[in-house]
Amino acid sequence: MKRRLELCPIRRCSFADSKRFVYSTLQRTWQGPCDRGFDLATIRDVAKHAGVAISTASAALNRSAPVSADVIAKVEAAVRELGYVPHGAAQSLRSGQSRLIGLIVPSITNPHFAAVARIIENVCLNAGYLSMVFSTGQDSERENHILRMLRQQRVAGLIIIPTRSDAEHGQRLRREIHVPTVLLDMYVEGLAYNVVKLDNVAATRMATEHLIGLGHRRIAVLTGIAELATSKDRLAGYLEAHRDAGLTVDPSLLLKGDYEQSLAAHSVSVAMQSSHPPTALLSISNMMTLGALHALHDLGLAAPRDLSIVGIDDFDFAELLAPPLTVVRVPLAPMAERAIEIMLDLIAGRRRADSETDLFSPELMIRGSTTRAPIPGN
Repeated sequence: MKRRLELCPIRRCSFADSKRFVYSTLQRTWQGPCDRGFDLATIRDVAKHAGVAISTASAALNRSAPVSADVIAKVEAAVRELGYVPHGAAQSLRSGQSRLIGLIVPSITNPHFAAVARIIENVCLNAGYLSMVFSTGQDSERENHILRMLRQQRVAGLIIIPTRSDAEHGQRLRREIHVPTVLLDMYVEGLAYNVVKLDNVAATRMATEHLIGLGHRRIAVLTGIAELATSKDRLAGYLEAHRDAGLTVDPSLLLKGDYEQSLAAHSVSVAMQSSHPPTALLSISNMMTLGALHALHDLGLAAPRDLSIVGIDDFDFAELLAPPLTVVRVPLAPMAERAIEIMLDLIAGRRRADSETDLFSPELMIRGSTTRAPIPGN
């Protein structure tokens, strides 16, 4: 005989009653490994299955107290049979710490930061940690909000690409950060944290020297957010190269970019339509480089015929562009791996937090987007 399920009339059945009815029906039609419906196995189930006390089962799994090998074998067998997985949140409450690493970047949509996140995720997984990635959008208030949320989650450590580098911001971060922390790409004044960063002065200096060596004298630069240490360092390298070559920089060649693709495109478009346009361009970030290329395309211009371009930071597809893009390559993988290595050492107590900086060297990759400067009058 077929049984027909009859639902309670709406007027007589509350939502809670309906919920209990559906759940009890599902329990009768599906039974999990512990005969507990959809519930996951608990430490109580493991103890019962192994025939030991809950405290004994917990000690066997965590090795927190002396337990015989026979009991450990029984408990581990029960874990396998029941599919038991320790409750991460409960463990965090007991220990005051989780197996989570927080990674805070300006924008996960940027290929540079997406690559950093991927590398850190892999290293964390191999070390038994999970990484959580958040984007600040260069908003310091959002950054603080993220830090407070991560603190509530009891993260074990943080890797941060900060939104600002001034001392005032350093004080704000110090109030929010209470776990081992590594700063990536940029230091913050007044914070005694380990820093892993590129030699940004060397990066833009070598790029500018390459363009000067090709005979360019009107070299524009797409600048970053003025308050950031990374922006200051990269502009300093550009200026140093000019000074060392005995060249004066025309202030009109300092183009506003702020690490934004659209703003960079606008600035390059205006410069190229001026009465005295640049013959070469240094872009200090990958997204601004894309903006510059878009501007040239919209104007019917091309690199390097109309403008030689060097970008800081490589793209996976840089060699597929027409022409392939000349860039200063950032050693992303070694930098990200070093950052998480320091982080795990700090968590494990193998090193103490300090203000030591690990500085990585850039590499100039000469491809097809740069050429010799045009001869005046031609």
